[in-house]
Amino acid sequence: MLEHSDRGDLVEGSIQRGIFDQLDRGAICQPKGLQKPHIPFWIAGGGEQITLKIAARYAQYTNFGGDDLAVFENKSKVLADHCADVGTNYDSIVRSANFNILCGDTEESVAEKKVWYHDHLSKYVSAKGADRFAALFEPTSGTPEQIVARLKEFEAAGLGYVIVQFADIAYDRESVELFASEVIPAFA
Repeated sequence: MLEHSDRGDLVEGSIQRGIFDQLDRGAICQPKGLQKPHIPFWIAGGGEQITLKIAARYAQYTNFGGDDLAVFENKSKVLADHCADVGTNYDSIVRSANFNILCGDTEESVAEKKVWYHDHLSKYVSAKGADRFAALFEPTSGTPEQIVARLKEFEAAGLGYVIVQFADIAYDRESVELFASEVIPAFA
């Protein structure tokens, strides 16, 4: 007996009985080939020898290097080289990156949010851990104007998709509201 599957195309001649299938004699297990179009593959990671080589061969989307423009540009070049090696159109792969955002209407507000975030983390992790996690928000936090300028640099380097994390969203909606009202329209 096999655990029941909704893949009716997998086995011919099966009889469904409850949550299990019982196969008739002579049932043929015949998995079908890859469907076209298939779901897009999103391959995240910046490993230059393996991950980006796999992405060049199979991905429609990639994700790497959101905190450092030079890293993003380097990973993009490595991906382009792997695409050339395997015959994939580099421009057909959407490159994305994650951005950790604390957004405030002034630089003072952003600085206050960074202190708050570090203090908040300190309640749950070691001082070293709080330092490490809070540091993730340094390069991409700022006023809406600063964030737009930063994202425009990445866009010019080929960024096609942005994934954003707001550290303070559960406690204060200002970051996400400023981002929605002032950053997103700059890219619409």
